[in-house]
Amino acid sequence: MSEDRTEEATADYYSRFERTISVQGIKVPKENIQTIARKHKDARYSRKGIRPVVDDKDDASKKIWLVAPGKMDDVSEVEGERVDVDVKLTAVNFSGNEILREMLPEGMTVPASFETVGHIAHINLKEEHHPYRFLIGQVIIDKNPGVKTVVNKLASIGSEFREFKFELLGGKAEYTATIKQHGCVFTFPYDRVYWNSRLQTEHDRLVNVCKKGDIIADVMAGVGPFVIPAAKKGLTCYGNDLNPESYKALVANCKTNGVTRNVTSSCLDGRAFIHKIRDTVLQEPGSDVHFIMNLPATAVEFLDAFKDWPTETYSSRTVVHVYCFSSEPDFKKHSIELAMQNLGVSLAKEVTEVSTHQVRNVAPKKEMLCVTFRLPNKRTGEESEAKKRKTE
Repeated sequence: MSEDRTEEATADYYSRFERTISVQGIKVPKENIQTIARKHKDARYSRKGIRPVVDDKDDASKKIWLVAPGKMDDVSEVEGERVDVDVKLTAVNFSGNEILREMLPEGMTVPASFETVGHIAHINLKEEHHPYRFLIGQVIIDKNPGVKTVVNKLASIGSEFREFKFELLGGKAEYTATIKQHGCVFTFPYDRVYWNSRLQTEHDRLVNVCKKGDIIADVMAGVGPFVIPAAKKGLTCYGNDLNPESYKALVANCKTNGVTRNVTSSCLDGRAFIHKIRDTVLQEPGSDVHFIMNLPATAVEFLDAFKDWPTETYSSRTVVHVYCFSSEPDFKKHSIELAMQNLGVSLAKEVTEVSTHQVRNVAPKKEMLCVTFRLPNKRTGEESEAKKRKTE
């Protein structure tokens, strides 16, 4: 955002909120102030940056206790002269919601929330907010001390690297963010990789599903929100991402968190990574291998990489956690159907260990889900059917 737009938005709303208002108060002896404040705290005038008790310029032995609008009747028992006090206000004394409610056109919704990623505030504005986006960005900067950069999402994630397209609304164009999650530190270029802070609970849930000795193979690992916490628990992990920027951040984050020994990182196509784990890790005896596929828009399409795995050993040790979206009324059933279609088998008939977990509601009538199942042994089923025909 250009400096002139920043200054214009700031100057406009700063000057508009410079005002003097009249607040009712009660003159009381100085020694009674604490008792009154304690007994009638719900009636006290309250506004950020304004002290509810002011000096009485006419009588040094008294103070003026300010009363909230409409609350004077609630303190009728308090003895003292009722007076009007001039209180000077600036934009500092108003909340961001108050400022936007007054500055935006009547009837327009006030943006109520945003995601914070380190020092970055990521907001999804509606079309009606577009003419006021720089004002909104500046107000967010001013009212949230930890926020240094405000961006607005422009479109859905469309590239193969899952990058956000956004516009700078306030602050500086500094997009390298650092956050703490699960006792881990993650640093990454927010404008070049995918990150969603709302998935923190899901990251924790899935890591805790894995037991001691299990292996994690994260097909779309991003900057490491699954593999790094798992590696800290002592699990052996393989993290992969096609995005070179995600891969670089993953490697750096593993080093920062001291888990380089436990994490093998790669920058491969998802299917190539799945086959590589099959041909290396699954060649050795061991515990379950959990394939995590957290790319809900297209992850189910990668299930074809598991078709016709050659041995029962591979299948019995392979647990898949695949994420998807569903807008169907019975979204859990639909998510299983999506997995079945792409895997080429009936999970309902051939798999006993199948479950769905509702991760979050991403939009009206749109759910994000995780389907978990143990890979069915399709070839074993085919061989059994062949033997049955031969016996007959």
